[in-house]
Amino acid sequence: MINLASLSFYFDVIEDRIRLIGNLDNGQQRVDFWLTRRLVLKLLEASPTLVKQTSEKISKTPLEHQSAMAQFEHDSAKQSQSVRQEANLEHNDFKASLLRRLDISFQKGQYRLSFYVGNQDEVFGFSVLTHQEMHQILHWMHKGCLQLDWGVSVSLFDINEQAPMRLQ
Repeated sequence: MINLASLSFYFDVIEDRIRLIGNLDNGQQRVDFWLTRRLVLKLLEASPTLVKQTSEKISKTPLEHQSAMAQFEHDSAKQSQSVRQEANLEHNDFKASLLRRLDISFQKGQYRLSFYVGNQDEVFGFSVLTHQEMHQILHWMHKGCLQLDWGVSVSLFDINEQAPMRLQ
């Protein structure tokens, strides 16, 4: 199992996929994954719930303001980027594996991403992220969807679509 200590993104218009590059330029084994539209859209669809359930600030915020709080946390995390997009990187020398599954768990204030490729039932690689880093990953996936024109909403955090209306 490979520890992916750093993550970078490349949006490939020709492949119509997002390339996730693990361990680029950090001295560890480099691993490239193709993220399909289907996988990324499922992750982004689940992200508001994930963020709401794992953020103490959001969960303590009144329901009608949770979306705004999630967006605030997201914007704050984007300001301190540790994830990067590789626009000018040549990828021809590196084979990318199709990412079949990406599991996200949360324990002791950290997210663990488990990467599965091919028909393997065991985890191929993993990455441990802080709350800010998780927001950054979601940001880059969302940005890739927008750039590849995959039909996502401009706003990532629409938690309050079913929020009750209240008169005050």
